[in-house]
Amino acid sequence: MSALSKFRLAILASLALGVASCGTTPQPKMASANVTVKDESSEALGLLNKFRASQGLGPVVIDANLIDVASFQSIAMASRDALTHEVAGDFTTRINGAGFTNSNAVENVGASHASAADAIASWIKSPYHRENMLMKDATRMGMARADSPNSRYGNYWTLDLTSDVAGAPPKTADAGAAANPAKKIVSN
Repeated sequence: MSALSKFRLAILASLALGVASCGTTPQPKMASANVTVKDESSEALGLLNKFRASQGLGPVVIDANLIDVASFQSIAMASRDALTHEVAGDFTTRINGAGFTNSNAVENVGASHASAADAIASWIKSPYHRENMLMKDATRMGMARADSPNSRYGNYWTLDLTSDVAGAPPKTADAGAAANPAKKIVSN
């Protein structure tokens, strides 16, 4: 079973558990059933790579698995009208579930940006988001926007970056290296 298939299966299982637990666990408010998602990776790629190059870093490429991860997160935020990494499960669990267990990984989320260019420009101005986009060993990216017209922000954005493809073998660990270096940053 491919990493993407495992990720999709994990998503379905998580959604089933979430629905099953609705009676006992308070769930975030659902904003609208009218949520659409768009892959924004192509629009963002050139902007992100231009910014990385201006800081002496190499380019990243679009990764279909990361588009899926970003899409799922953006849909979850838009569906629940919540700007948070945890609405669809914590970032480390989500990125590992997509097969990036041996990768460095970061995520930026945001809301109410008019375009991918706006989102990238906003994140460049934010020190922590900027740091994420300047992850030295990043090689892959995926970015998605989910629109929910009845939500507080109207749209929700997610950018995921990793150092390797899903299913990459373990690297030789440096002494003291973290077992899973994934981190997250939330946008205002």
